[in-house]
Amino acid sequence: MVFSSPTFLFLFLPITLLVYHAIPVRSRGRNAWLLLASVLFYFWGAGSAILAIVFVSLSSFGGAYIAMLIARHQRTDLPAGTPKKITIPSMVTLLIIMVPLIAFKYLPQLATLAIPGLSPALTTMDAQSWALPLGVSFFTFHALSFVIDSARAGRPLTTSFPSYLLYLFVFPHQIAGPIVRYSEIGAQITAVRRITTKQMSYGITRFTWGLAKKVLIADNCGVVANAMFDNAANPNLMTGTGAWLGAVAYALQIYFDFSGYSDMAIGLAQMFGFKFPENFRSPYTSVSITDFWRRWHITLTKFFRDYVYIPLGGNRRGVWVEYGALLLVFLLTSLWHGALAGFLIWGGLHSAALLLERVTGLRDMRSLVAVRRTLTLLFVVVAWVPFRALEVESSVDIWRAMLGGPWDLGSPAVFVTLTPITVIAMVLGSLSFVMPSHRTGFQLVFGQSEPGTLTAFRWKTACVVVPVTLAVTLSMVLHSDFSPFLYFQF
Repeated sequence: MVFSSPTFLFLFLPITLLVYHAIPVRSRGRNAWLLLASVLFYFWGAGSAILAIVFVSLSSFGGAYIAMLIARHQRTDLPAGTPKKITIPSMVTLLIIMVPLIAFKYLPQLATLAIPGLSPALTTMDAQSWALPLGVSFFTFHALSFVIDSARAGRPLTTSFPSYLLYLFVFPHQIAGPIVRYSEIGAQITAVRRITTKQMSYGITRFTWGLAKKVLIADNCGVVANAMFDNAANPNLMTGTGAWLGAVAYALQIYFDFSGYSDMAIGLAQMFGFKFPENFRSPYTSVSITDFWRRWHITLTKFFRDYVYIPLGGNRRGVWVEYGALLLVFLLTSLWHGALAGFLIWGGLHSAALLLERVTGLRDMRSLVAVRRTLTLLFVVVAWVPFRALEVESSVDIWRAMLGGPWDLGSPAVFVTLTPITVIAMVLGSLSFVMPSHRTGFQLVFGQSEPGTLTAFRWKTACVVVPVTLAVTLSMVLHSDFSPFLYFQF
């Protein structure tokens, strides 16, 4: 069950909202109902794989609590409020939490590599033999952040297991983010959440916006992108025009698919009284790769910044430590998506570009904005090729076509997909390349002054745009094939 499925839109969400808002505001039943609905949501989509998130829940909460009990018996001369170091019990807990992630995500991928000395049991393992639990990377990172923040605070951020379960399971973010830390919504879980009409209206508007991005733009751009990347298996049929068209289509697909999910998650959270952090801020308007990573998958970038880059020294211990920490962060960012060659090449390209910007000072440049935006966008589009193709040979064939042609329209595999609907989707999606960099598309349409706030929100515009957009989008949902979110695979 996904946010864009008829089952969710016409059954699960209406029932969950109606029961939730029928329960008295001050009643604990609200949290209990939301937790029950979230467990059902995950079980509906993942079945027995729910055992993975249950394991992570128990091990992370229990490990944080045990680490606190041990820490109480350890003498410390640190002043009150000083961040604590990660203790051995906490380190053990972190390793235990990652067991499902490693077992289900990385061991099958590792088995596909020809590594000398690899166990025969692994080399005979089918990479598809173990179904990857839905959202395993996301709920694992939620649990990791809870344990690390608890260790730094010298105590669990909460001693209420139901509150922690709700944090980990709450359905808007459990499958594909954004990565929300307990410290960001812990107080909201225990507070009396009064949802005003304005908050509900904003939530519905934000959800509709994300649904439209997914169904109307991402899925239709995906038709063009899939045709091109599937055609890469036969490089003789690849044309330069088709390669560029497919690469741009995939850049639009992955952005509108993932940011659409984040918009829907933020909107859903608002309907239940929660405020989730922003995850995208017009990344295709970036003036540098450094700027791109301040705008793309923001919560993942902050996770690695706060838990890897800064603890390693960041930019405080000289350039070599800084560059080493940066390379490690992007190695982990690549591996977060998977231990496949395409992800590693994609991460390597971005890390090389970031290092180049730091060494040359390009990231601090203020002039030639239009030129820098164009070059950054070209780099990002080209770098998406191995991320989607995954195989080195296919990536090289596509890059070769993008550089050397032939430049004709004779490749039917791609151009047959250019129907009026897909062309409109790509034109609308391409507006993300040229829009003002300081505002998101949502802010431009609805006048939102700051992400997540209700100030300067154009309610009259929402009253007109939302019903029309929702009607068109729902009709597409009912008459189109099932299309899961791209980041469900992670």
